[in-house]
Amino acid sequence: MRIAVLAFDTRGGVQPYVALSLGLRAVGHDVTMITTAGFADLVTGHGVQHVATTGDTEAAVRAAGGAAELNSRDRNRLMREQLHATLGQTSVEILAAAADADLLLGGVGGSVTGRPVAEKLGVPWVDAHLQPLGPPTAAFPGALFPQVPLWMGGVGRRGSHVITNTALSSMFRGAQRQVRTRLDLPRHPETPRKDLPTLYGFSAQVVPQPLDWGPHRKITGYWTLAADPGWVPPPDLVDFIATGPPPVCIGFGSMSSRDPEALTDLVLEAVHLAGVRAVLLSGWGGLAERGGAEVFVAGDVPHDWLYPQLAAVVHHGGAGTTGAALRSGVPAIVVPFAVDQPFWGSRVAALGVGPRSLPRRQLTAQKLGHALRAAVADDPMHRRATDLGLRLQAEDGVGTAVQHLAGYVL
Repeated sequence: MRIAVLAFDTRGGVQPYVALSLGLRAVGHDVTMITTAGFADLVTGHGVQHVATTGDTEAAVRAAGGAAELNSRDRNRLMREQLHATLGQTSVEILAAAADADLLLGGVGGSVTGRPVAEKLGVPWVDAHLQPLGPPTAAFPGALFPQVPLWMGGVGRRGSHVITNTALSSMFRGAQRQVRTRLDLPRHPETPRKDLPTLYGFSAQVVPQPLDWGPHRKITGYWTLAADPGWVPPPDLVDFIATGPPPVCIGFGSMSSRDPEALTDLVLEAVHLAGVRAVLLSGWGGLAERGGAEVFVAGDVPHDWLYPQLAAVVHHGGAGTTGAALRSGVPAIVVPFAVDQPFWGSRVAALGVGPRSLPRRQLTAQKLGHALRAAVADDPMHRRATDLGLRLQAEDGVGTAVQHLAGYVL
């Protein structure tokens, strides 16, 4: 079968789909990944066929800047503006790239264009999410509104799913209308097929499988991409880790900042207050490349190599990064900036493998320093993190996803 996998996101939101593509290819399918050009090396470096589209995710993120400083209304406005700027051309490019496909597959980022393109081609579209998006359930709160008071119980959790789904629909309604117009499709989409599966690339040990979702919706385990076998760690980073107590790692991935110098000052003060050594990952402009005797600054380092060697990890709570931190078996401190990140921070805390999350807009050096001290010194937390990491490593998320998909459409 010819399968087109669409992934339009930051690196943490693209990498799992590379792993899934490799799994599909391993059982004999002809797989093409469709992403922006900036991820070409990531995709082709693992031997997956790649078609590039208009747009540059990293440039757009850096240009928007200041994810922590923007309120949700301004953030959504910027997202809509960026989508509208390229969607017309992108939809035509995807239509051409997927012209011979028997099946299109992707998550939220891919579905905006992928679902109408699949309708135009007359082939199935399969949702493959990195977040727990779906019908309302009482098993856990909605991905965009996880702060449901305990007293509201299952009714509140179901309601937060309704709010999440409404927010997503509102956010992308204009973009989907633009794509449908460009593809000469009717204004209203076809009714989604009920016989198609939905895949979820995270673990049921982190987010439970809701019984009321039915058998076609499957939480498979994480879609983990092995490190490039040709990658070699920087010798000075290897030396830094080896010449003292295990350091912590602090990095906010694709979360850019309008003032990376100020955020770096905050982080360095927190490291000093906690009395720990640290590896800082500069990411897409979130932190300045400035360290010290007890602080090593690095760029892009594979999480599956780095995280297991650490005392704790501080990250932004993206779905992919959260999975990597949980699999590593070390405690995590989540500093959520926006979107689904507060949800993943709440799961880390609920599992007892990290303290309560520290929202970026409320972050101070004192709060981060206190959380670092607690995470490094809490032996029961370390034992829980180790145990969960081992259980997650034993899962085969890609294999389960491929098998589940085969049971419906392959």
